[in-house]
Amino acid sequence: MNNFGFKAPVPGGELLRNRDFKKAQNRVAVLLFMVTGTVQYVSVVFIPFLLPGVDPFISELTQALLYLAYMALPVFLFGIVNGRGLKGYFSFRRGRKGTVAAGFAAMGVVYFAQLVAQFVAIALDSAGADISQLQPSSGADLKTIILRVVYIAVFAGIFEELVFRGIVLAELLPYGKGFAIVCCGVLFGLMHCNPIQLPFACIVGVVLAYSVVRCGTLWVSILVHFANNLLSVIFTSLGDYIPARTALLIEAAVTAVIFIAGVIAAVYLIRHKNDPDERAENEEKYTAKCVVANEPEKVDLRGGVFKKISPLLYIYAAFTVMVTLSTLAALIAMPYLNDILQQWQT
Repeated sequence: MNNFGFKAPVPGGELLRNRDFKKAQNRVAVLLFMVTGTVQYVSVVFIPFLLPGVDPFISELTQALLYLAYMALPVFLFGIVNGRGLKGYFSFRRGRKGTVAAGFAAMGVVYFAQLVAQFVAIALDSAGADISQLQPSSGADLKTIILRVVYIAVFAGIFEELVFRGIVLAELLPYGKGFAIVCCGVLFGLMHCNPIQLPFACIVGVVLAYSVVRCGTLWVSILVHFANNLLSVIFTSLGDYIPARTALLIEAAVTAVIFIAGVIAAVYLIRHKNDPDERAENEEKYTAKCVVANEPEKVDLRGGVFKKISPLLYIYAAFTVMVTLSTLAALIAMPYLNDILQQWQT
């Protein structure tokens, strides 16, 4: 059994094992196409509601409802279409020893990843890109901030974790722990289709996937995701209610505390590695019982999986990279197009 309650595949040989692996990847790709494709669709169809000039609360409410639709609906459709339901994908049991420390360590890495995102934003701004379109706006009233907490912190913390650290990770985990963790992180970054968030989300996706595998529960990634997004909403809005200098000092102090706690937690985890019995149990979770020459044999499924990636996953990666590059090109070209339009109008 793997961390999410699935038995490892019981194939009849090498070809069958590869085929099952491709099927698992294809199921993942179909789910992510449903999520990402819906995002792009609603962004075009409902763009008038999200333009500047619309009441901020109505705009935020529209985004919240759309987010709930395009993240929650594909999850339930996936459970119906694959005929296996959803129960086996999600582990909400109590985590193993060190789960709290793993959560603090993950939070420290998440804040390191935010520094990477800030460097990317600075580079894009230096290149003339209008990155304000990709960043949350300030100046929101209290009810709008509360709504942001609901869909940016609560909804994202639950549904994005169900999709990626639940379904995606559980589908790929029997075929290799390292592959599943890295692939889950890369796909999580690609899903955002955002040039600023892409490297940040890839790092976050990898560390959250590792935390879930290490601890055996989705609670650790849900709570870390929720805490990070909640602090992001708070820090974005803090300057509207207190002096900017005070807001900056508070953010710096909280960031420092998170870094220190993350380092302490990482040191604890390094010094208290899994005991021999638990390591043996983990090894058992990533092997499959195969029949070779009519004799049962345990075969490690972690070798060479990067050479067996499904074409459908490559197509999904190409699609999201194309959307991300298109967004980047539009952000760089937008200021020039606005200047041309203003000159033409005058």
